[in-house]
Amino acid sequence: MITAKQLNRTERAFDWVDLAVVGLLVGLIYAMVTVAREWSGPLQPVAEIHLEAGYLPLYALFSLARGVIAYGVSFLFTLVYGYAMARVAGAERLMLPVLDILQSIPVLGFLPGLVLGLVHLFPHRNLGLEMASVLMIFTGQVWNMTFSFYSSLKSVPPDLVAVARLSKMSWWKRFFLLDLSYAATGLVWNSMMSMAGGWFFLSVSEAFVLGEHDFRLPGLGSYMSLAIERGDARAQAFGVLAMLGMIVFVDQLVWRPVVAWAQKFTEEETGGPSESWLWERVRRSRLWQVCSRLGSRISYPSRRRPTEIEVPSFPADQLRQWSKRLTLGLVVAGLLYGLAKYV
Repeated sequence: MITAKQLNRTERAFDWVDLAVVGLLVGLIYAMVTVAREWSGPLQPVAEIHLEAGYLPLYALFSLARGVIAYGVSFLFTLVYGYAMARVAGAERLMLPVLDILQSIPVLGFLPGLVLGLVHLFPHRNLGLEMASVLMIFTGQVWNMTFSFYSSLKSVPPDLVAVARLSKMSWWKRFFLLDLSYAATGLVWNSMMSMAGGWFFLSVSEAFVLGEHDFRLPGLGSYMSLAIERGDARAQAFGVLAMLGMIVFVDQLVWRPVVAWAQKFTEEETGGPSESWLWERVRRSRLWQVCSRLGSRISYPSRRRPTEIEVPSFPADQLRQWSKRLTLGLVVAGLLYGLAKYV
C-alpha cells in the first residue's frame, strides 16, 4: 500500500536523500584523490603527526584506506590460495602446513623484510612505506579468512557437487554458483573478524622503529602511538573516539548490508536486522534508481515488441532524464580525472 507521504515523495524530482547521495559520492572522490596524493608524494620516513583533534578525520581516512586495501588483497589471496588448497589434488599436503606456519609468525616478524625491500624498491616516493603498512595489516587479516574459506570448500555436500557435475558446469560457474555461495556466510563473518584484527595492529603497522630509523605514516595508529609516547590523555581519548567512530561507520555502511545479503545462502531463519537503515535510504533515492536502471539497460538491453506503442514523453520529463545523466557523467568524469592526475 502506497501512503500519501510516499506518493508525495515520488512526485518530487529531488530530495534530501539524493543530496546526501551526491555528497557521499563527492566525498568518496575527494577521499580517493587525497589518499592517492599522499601515496604518490615524496618519501617522508618520519611524517609530522599533529595531536590536534582537527586532524583526526584525515588520519581516520588514511587508516581506513589502508585497512580496506589490505582487506582487498586478503580477499583475493583467500580465494586463490583457499581454492587451490581445497580443489587441487595433493596441494593441501604442502599448502596447509605452510599456511599454518605463516599464521604463527607475529606481525612484527614480517616488518624488516617488507619495509627494507619496498623502501629500496621505491626510494623517492612514499608508496613503498604505504605498501609495507598495507602488507603488515594484510598479515593480521588474511589467515583467518583463508582457513574459513578452505573449511567451507571441504564441507560442500557431495550431493551438490554431483548436481554441478551433472549440469556440466564450467569450473568458473561452479566456483561462483556453488563454492562461493556455500562459503559466503562463513567468509562474511570471518571478514569482519579479520578487519577487527587489522585495527588491533594499526599502531604497529603505521608507526614502527627499524634500526636507527623511526618510520611514521599519518593515521590513527601513529596518532595513538605519539599520544601514548607523550602521555597526552586528552589526545588518547580523542583517538579512541575516532577509532570507534570509524568502526561504527564501516559497520553501518558495509557490514550490516553484507550480513543481510549473506543470509540468503543459509537454511536457518535468523531474527537479526534484515537491512541497513543507511542503505535503505540510499536505495530509495532517485539517483540510485537512475544508476540501477542505467546498469540494467547496459547489462540487459530491452527488446521492443512489435505491438508496443511508443508514447512521446513531455519536454520536462526529457529534461529531468538528461539532468540525471549529466549528473552521473560529471561524477564519473571527476572520479576519473582525480585518479588520472594523482595516481
